[in-house]
Amino acid sequence: MIDHDISPRRRVPRTKVTIPDPPVDLVSRPRLLSVLDEAEQTMVFVGAPAGYGKTVLLADWAGRRRDTVAWVSADAEDDDRLFWSAVLEAFVGCAGIPAGNPMRSLAVPAAPGTDLAFLATIADALDAVDEPVLLVVDGAQEITDPGTWRGLQALLRHQPSGLRLVISSRREPPLPLVRARVAGQLLEVGVNRLRFSPEEAGTLVGTTGPGIPPHQVGLLVARTGGWPAGLRLAAASAARQGNLADFFAGRDRAVLDYLTDEVLAPLTAPQQDLLRAIGICDEVPAGLAAALSDRPDAEAMLRELGEPAGQVVHSVGIPARHRLPPLLRTYLRAELLRRAPERTRSLHAAAARWFAEHDLPAAALLHSVRSGNTTRVGELLRRHAVALFLAGEHNVLRLALAVLGDRRAVTSPLLALISAALHLERGEPSSAETQLSCAEVAWPGEPTAELTVLRQLVRSRLAQVDRGPAQAVRAAEQIDEHLASDTGLSGLATLHRIGTLTARRDRASAREALSRVADAAENANHHFLMTQCLVTLSVLAGSDGDYREMGKLARRVQARHAAHDPHRSLEGAQVSAQLALGSLLRGDAAACVEHAKQIGRMLGDAPARAARTLGLLSEALRGAAEFELGGWHSGLRRMRRARTRLGTGRSFSTEHAAWCTVLEHRAALRLGAADQAREVFRWAQPIIAGSGELLLMRARTQLRLGRQGAASSVLRSLSEEDAPMLLPWAGIEASLIGVRAALAAGARERAVRSLDEALRAAEPGDVRFPFVFAPSDVITFLTARLGKLGAGERFAGQVLAQRRELRTPPMPAPLTERERNVLRLLPTQRSIDEIAQDLTVSPNTVKTHVRGIYAKLDVRSRRDAVATALRRGLLDTEVGDFTG
Repeated sequence: MIDHDISPRRRVPRTKVTIPDPPVDLVSRPRLLSVLDEAEQTMVFVGAPAGYGKTVLLADWAGRRRDTVAWVSADAEDDDRLFWSAVLEAFVGCAGIPAGNPMRSLAVPAAPGTDLAFLATIADALDAVDEPVLLVVDGAQEITDPGTWRGLQALLRHQPSGLRLVISSRREPPLPLVRARVAGQLLEVGVNRLRFSPEEAGTLVGTTGPGIPPHQVGLLVARTGGWPAGLRLAAASAARQGNLADFFAGRDRAVLDYLTDEVLAPLTAPQQDLLRAIGICDEVPAGLAAALSDRPDAEAMLRELGEPAGQVVHSVGIPARHRLPPLLRTYLRAELLRRAPERTRSLHAAAARWFAEHDLPAAALLHSVRSGNTTRVGELLRRHAVALFLAGEHNVLRLALAVLGDRRAVTSPLLALISAALHLERGEPSSAETQLSCAEVAWPGEPTAELTVLRQLVRSRLAQVDRGPAQAVRAAEQIDEHLASDTGLSGLATLHRIGTLTARRDRASAREALSRVADAAENANHHFLMTQCLVTLSVLAGSDGDYREMGKLARRVQARHAAHDPHRSLEGAQVSAQLALGSLLRGDAAACVEHAKQIGRMLGDAPARAARTLGLLSEALRGAAEFELGGWHSGLRRMRRARTRLGTGRSFSTEHAAWCTVLEHRAALRLGAADQAREVFRWAQPIIAGSGELLLMRARTQLRLGRQGAASSVLRSLSEEDAPMLLPWAGIEASLIGVRAALAAGARERAVRSLDEALRAAEPGDVRFPFVFAPSDVITFLTARLGKLGAGERFAGQVLAQRRELRTPPMPAPLTERERNVLRLLPTQRSIDEIAQDLTVSPNTVKTHVRGIYAKLDVRSRRDAVATALRRGLLDTEVGDFTG
């Protein structure tokens, strides 16, 4: 029995046993809260370094269940008695501890952590509660008194049914975690779970002001590793500087101070020095740390720094490869360069030697560049440039060529050709031609097979990028595959010839051959060659109507691109175009808009013809998606701008032209813009002559005019005439036009056949677009047919569910052509009489049209009509300010 009067409790500050208030910019994390809520384990360990939001997460969780939570914030000043006084004070403040419970009057002995009677009393008191109480010990790394840990260990041995212990710490506490793991009684929430997802980061960034644009959130998550404190530091840096330039470059002093005080300060001096040494590398293979730090125990130190709770170093694989958190690495590297530039160069030189000895040329070249050793850079380029180009190490090659300088690089035909090839992948044909000319000037009398084939490939790629289809075919024909077979360029030579020649005649054989090249490239770690094959295969799959395969291949390439940080590239833009096409066909207009925006970011200001065509296609797709999301007028205007900028030549494929025209014509008719629909058709006629898409647009127009019989007649001719579809999915659209025409004519059986035909064609490729955004009469008919669709039942249900989720407002009544003509003159401040004179109609007719415009735009004045029309995209933004 304890004499409670002998050792009263120590006075405990109220804040020590109070659940902290949430920060103003709290980002609640339901995915983690649900993990904590659903856990049944007796112990929870939330372990991670500083800044991972351990306290915020637990406070958010505890705040939702205050009646059963006892909170204790550990401090470095805590001795054994103060800690246990705080524990009892926290229990007393918990509503889950009833009034008569012994803990409410229990005194704290002189050495509570080793007083077994005292600890047994707490355990018995907890056994008596109706519902388990959560004892949260936050910041447990601050506890230094061994007696405190012995007391917690003893309490856990008692296993009171009314206790769940929740520990947060920057390192593993001296508790029986291993035994708890084996028994399944430990829930661990570590670094990987605590990282912010892109969605959570977007929420955080959204609360901090406009300094970080949404498209940079993904990059920010990658650079910070999802570290919550890093994201907050980035937001603060952007608020101070207006952008993230200083943050990404390691120049923000506030970030450096935080990392120094919170991450590095708890480490020993040798540990800090080791981190600075390996910080020059993005990844540190086993053995390199010892070479850089001159410490034989480097691997053991890194394993210690990689323990799950602290995880200052992330290690994977056997033998281990080590990485520092991206933000810490950036700032260590920048600080070392500022304070000890000579040591920085010597470390890079040592790393270059180590990587070269271990046959890792990309890393060896990169560190040679950073060490400033141009002699070593030149040697590595001459030996490995072609292999590195095929491997996709383009950024490293660009850095190396820049270090050598123009004069040294262009005297080597090999390096000039590699430079030309790199420019082409950025969509810079003029620079590529300059480098190609330099290669010709320095051309040797007896070139090697590799050099000859490389020149042929550069010429072929130049034609693909900037010369148009006809010249691309001619250039591909000049590639000597027999000569290439004895070089490392044979796969790329096959790709060029298949991509431009064979695919036009025998796509099945082309796809089979490309798959073989891609597999061989993957085995040889030729990332660039493999992704080029996958991009071509994705394009071919889309042309064949295999849209599922198209999307699968494009997503595979996108994942590899993300890993290689491609910056601007034609390849990346082409992949984004395939993803945009696939998203639109699946009826996911919002995703289509995002992929289309990504195309613009990938292309930048690339002047190549291929880049221009891709950019305009992306604008057409974005316009079509925006139209379906409710931006009817602005979307239609975006499509028109893209099409007119394509021009009327043949510098783009007929397939691209078909995409642009089918989508714009469809939108124009739906919005009542008959003039624009006619303009689209006239533009398309000479470019896609003889195609099924032209007949599709004719049928659509006849149906819009109320001529159901004529529309059905055109559709019959579509199946009877030799008018192949350039876009396989357009046949589904034609079938749905047939449904509408049949319904309007009262031919229900024909409508049933057309609907079944559309479903059969759409389901294999998951083509939902024509259904999800179909007119209401088609949706009503499809809904009425549920239960009678056979194999199409499941797909129809998915389409209807997706349509129900749309939040698009109803389309406004379209303006007539006369009303549009009047609207265009409203900003000019002409009077009604003057407008009537310009349009050669009576003033009363103009007044009627103006009343119609006001009603359809829901406005009451001329000024409001102009403002609303500008906002909806009905007027050019160049009309100027309206002041009349």
